Amino acid sequence: MLDVTRLRVIDAVARLGSVTAAAKELHYTQPTVSHHLARLEAETGAQLLQRAGRGIRLTPRGSYWLLGQPRSSGASMPPTPNCPRT
Repeated sequence: MLDVTRLRVIDAVARLGSVTAAAKELHYTQPTVSHHLARLEAETGAQLLQRAGRGIRLTPRGSYWLLGQPRSSGASMPPTPNCPRT
């Protein structure tokens, strides 16, 4: 079941580009944020984030799932079957 807390976490990570910055903004520990992200990806059945060095960003699937549209230009991407759009 999708949790509002996990939605807040992925939103903060997407905006700030960092698990550490999101944890600080949300007053969570970094492992707690990572746990919420892992659970959200498991629940949706899709890789929503791409980790690159010390940064993190939404994958095309993640931006489609979170924002309802891909961030990059190109063809639209359908949601995964068990991943409701917000």
